[in-house]
Amino acid sequence: MASSSFLFPLLAVFLLLVAASAAIGDIGVDGDDPVIRQVTDDHVLNAEHHFSSFVRRFGKTYSGPEEHAYRFSVFKSNLRRARRHQLLDPTAVHGVTQFSDLTEEEFQKRYLGLRSRNPFRRSGDEHKAPILPTNDLPENFDWREHGAVTPVKNQ
Repeated sequence: MASSSFLFPLLAVFLLLVAASAAIGDIGVDGDDPVIRQVTDDHVLNAEHHFSSFVRRFGKTYSGPEEHAYRFSVFKSNLRRARRHQLLDPTAVHGVTQFSDLTEEEFQKRYLGLRSRNPFRRSGDEHKAPILPTNDLPENFDWREHGAVTPVKNQ
């Protein structure tokens, strides 16, 4: 009886050690990813080198030295933020993208929200959707089958 009461805690400790070693092994595999390494390795965090590569890779041009310096400072800030986020969640992939020289406000203004084709906004019923009948609607409807869902872009 005494040996079985000793065996259970020993088995529990063994299983915890196995789980911990598996988790540590998984962390090592993620470290081999170059996208993750670019924002986590200290010796790779040479911001000037990354910025030069970024400018070449995405064909970025700036109007002058002042804008170049400003974009470089924004890029460094975004690189630091990507590093912090990568350390918070090692399973995610954070790195340099085509948007790395934009502030959050610039990104939101350029890429989020609805763009109006008509700069002169009209008010009235022409912007209201008609109320259509809902009789005889199918119980299930998959937009993918009708080509209405597009692949994810810029991620």
